[in-house]
Amino acid sequence: MNAMIHPRATMALCPYAGKQLSHALFQGLTRREMHRVEQGFSKETYASGDPVPRDPDAMPFLGLVLNGALREDVRDARGERRLFALSFAGELLSPLGPRRVGGQLTALEDTTLLTCARDGFDVLACEIPRLQLNLLHLLQGQIVETQRWQTLLGRKSASQRVASILAWFHARQGGKGELVLPVNRAELGQMSGLTLETVSRQIRALEKARVIGLPQPTRVQVLDEAMLNSLTGDALARRAA
Repeated sequence: MNAMIHPRATMALCPYAGKQLSHALFQGLTRREMHRVEQGFSKETYASGDPVPRDPDAMPFLGLVLNGALREDVRDARGERRLFALSFAGELLSPLGPRRVGGQLTALEDTTLLTCARDGFDVLACEIPRLQLNLLHLLQGQIVETQRWQTLLGRKSASQRVASILAWFHARQGGKGELVLPVNRAELGQMSGLTLETVSRQIRALEKARVIGLPQPTRVQVLDEAMLNSLTGDALARRAA
């Protein structure tokens, strides 16, 4: 079992933390219920590269990414670590399942999590049934979106797959002019079902067409958002559906 790892800082959430609690998890809660939630959740901050507890005995039951980004790696059948999931600001970390015990969660940049332990969440869910219902809806939505994404990706060409993943990262990071590319090109290939060479070729083509810029290996400038979205092929897929 991995040793328990503590975050750099843990603090009680300040009452009415403004936009930080404007999330679907808390939709429909009264001010009194929100005050109770603020007492039950805490903030944890991590620097870039810090490991985040992923041991069932050391990790929180629930985590909401307030800012920053995380990646989760799990071991495959050969015992090698492979990318399993990415989480960006505003997204929910799903509760740990038995197949992911031993997984490794790492902060990709300075990251703040809003967390709640299992016992604490169970108490809150009994007091505030809407909180439990909101969580179930969010988890169901994540499952549906993952299934939709996998089905859609399987129907696309190589160029559409790479454009889709970049557009997906762009949207999940708030649609800013520059996005963090949290994976290397080999991992992009794993995600898209393409070879490393094909991924590199498609990225070079996007750069040559001035759709994207690559100031750093881990940074992508979105120079033409409309063209990037067009190259995903999603509009054609929706019309054909």
